[in-house]
Amino acid sequence: MKKHHIGVIAAVAALALSSCSSDGGDDSTGATPTGDPIVIGALAPIKGASAYPQTAYGLEAGVHYVNEVLGGIDGRPLEVDVCGGDGSPETAISCANGFVSKGLPLVIDAVDQSMGAAVPILASAEIPIVGTLAGSFVADSAEYGQAFYFTGPVSFAALSSMSVLDTMGKSKASLAVNESPTSHAYVDDLIMPIADKMGIDVKVQYPPASGANLNVVAATQLSEEPDMAGVIALPEDGCTGLFQALRRQGYDDTILAGSCSQFIEDMGTDAEGIVTQPRLWVPLAKDSAPAEVQEQLDIFADSMDAVGYGDELSSRSIYTFAALVNIAEILTGSEEITSTTVTDTFKGLKDFPTFAGPTVTCDGQQWPGVATTCNAQAIFFEVQEDGTLRSVDEAGYIDLDPSLMPSS
Repeated sequence: MKKHHIGVIAAVAALALSSCSSDGGDDSTGATPTGDPIVIGALAPIKGASAYPQTAYGLEAGVHYVNEVLGGIDGRPLEVDVCGGDGSPETAISCANGFVSKGLPLVIDAVDQSMGAAVPILASAEIPIVGTLAGSFVADSAEYGQAFYFTGPVSFAALSSMSVLDTMGKSKASLAVNESPTSHAYVDDLIMPIADKMGIDVKVQYPPASGANLNVVAATQLSEEPDMAGVIALPEDGCTGLFQALRRQGYDDTILAGSCSQFIEDMGTDAEGIVTQPRLWVPLAKDSAPAEVQEQLDIFADSMDAVGYGDELSSRSIYTFAALVNIAEILTGSEEITSTTVTDTFKGLKDFPTFAGPTVTCDGQQWPGVATTCNAQAIFFEVQEDGTLRSVDEAGYIDLDPSLMPSS
């Protein structure tokens, strides 16, 4: 199985940039990391029909920033051993076994839907999983100390999406998500019960991950006469294709975009009014972000540009970039980086301001019944006429009502 050693790639790319790396801003240490590299793993969905290659781009940019601007972790270079997920449990298991055989101290969940298959193997080896958000229910449901996520669980996304509809006064939605057993479970066990409590009528379409006729999906959505169409979750290309089809077929009401963002550039003024719900502040929302977040978004953009992905500033890429930067900052000052010390460090994390995200505490008490999550807030954005995003709430992050979650 081919693996991408992003730390090496970033280091090579940085050679051409070293002469100007000291101009990276006040955060630059000016020091080149030396010594044995700190190698961590990452399971990233970069292969198969539902691939998100942007996750790997964010990791590469994160390695560049940590090594070339922050000076590594306590002066040592960081490397990320990326195993390419393809959505299958077999591949995830193979990746997990590889991480265990190398004795890596932690593994990043790059929002890989097959991460659940890797959890038992990594848990047996006491290797913690860390990420911005989980790629699967199984990873979310891991015992305390087995995984740590900087934003809410997968189930949290269901509550936040229905809360957006409720906040905007929408009562009838028609939404799409790729066909899979996990998609049906997500809709049946979470979306529908929450929608029922809120009095929202939701119809769901399940197009295949590849080869879907999005014009037909759009027509099916519009036949329901919704006041909110769009997606629960689709790959970026699927989101753009569906939204374009909806507009072509005359739909001018609100569209729910989930965590998709690439449609904004592709659709121009047709994207105005579309609502997106990433987990973090994103570059297009920079103008409405607090000053410190604006600086972080500049760091992200500069780092992506430095590794050749300046045109890939998606939510997926900032999720992995932010996760890596958070990990580097949290582990800085550790006398030794092992799976045990990483777990203990994260268990003790309190009121930590994450990169372009919420303040987190990883005490296992932030979300009812989900010990892996370190925060229980959501943020929503609406596309403006000029293509920028503005947070729906002036405060940015808002608290949700967990009492609306279905009981287990």
